[in-house]
Amino acid sequence: MISIVTDSTSDIPPDIARDLQITVIPAHVIFGEESFDDGVTLTREEFYRRLKTSKSLPTTSTPSAGEFAELYRRIGGEIVSIHVAARWSSLLSVAQLGASLVPEARVTFFDSGKLAMGLGWQVILAARAAQQGKSVADLLQVLKDAKRRTRLFAALDTLEYLRRSGRVNALVARFGRLLSIKPLIEVGDGEVTLIDRVRTRRAALDRLKATTYALGPLQSLAVLHTANLETALALADEFAMSIPNLREPIIVCEATTAVGTHVGPNGLGIAAVVADAVVAE
Repeated sequence: MISIVTDSTSDIPPDIARDLQITVIPAHVIFGEESFDDGVTLTREEFYRRLKTSKSLPTTSTPSAGEFAELYRRIGGEIVSIHVAARWSSLLSVAQLGASLVPEARVTFFDSGKLAMGLGWQVILAARAAQQGKSVADLLQVLKDAKRRTRLFAALDTLEYLRRSGRVNALVARFGRLLSIKPLIEVGDGEVTLIDRVRTRRAALDRLKATTYALGPLQSLAVLHTANLETALALADEFAMSIPNLREPIIVCEATTAVGTHVGPNGLGIAAVVADAVVAE
């Protein structure tokens, strides 16, 4: 069977990764002089606790080429390695360098164009195809199709963390605070697009719901949050009752540290796989 590798920015729940035999290599998270392996030596809960109290933002770094080389050598055989958008991270290129250090490695790479469960759904669908005995060519076709049908939206609670990370300037963030602006964004194909700006958490939640329903019939759905579990669970329950014909239970997960660093606590998002018939070629 072809082995599937991804990175911890995929947000795939550990039980699903285990059941589908997906190998997840952790990104590194640095708070001051302390370095952690995302999801291994630093849980998401601990990350968001530290994020709320830290005077400076944490940074994230990719696994090293040596770590990838060791992983590919250990796994052996045919591997499909699926990663966060190359436009946002050097992780994919580092993974490719790692594979080049292992002459016997047979690794095929795929740029998901997304992160969080936007990446995670692509990996899950590829892993299921691998368990069915599909070829590398088949898996690449599954991935291309899944990438085309995967949508990722997020409602931010504040612009402050984007300001601190340098993604927006101080003046914009200050007006955002004064006006309580809560942006709704779409993340896709290595780009972030502003969908709307609202004034309250309730309006942000309603806009996120409306955006989800407007996607039409869905195959799979995940609700993402940044230290906002109660609201995420309630949203997932509402979607479960109002969205018919989902092929699997809705996943609720805490968003990757790479997202949390820039979004901050109390964010919400959805990652959806649109049903096959809805997306035209």
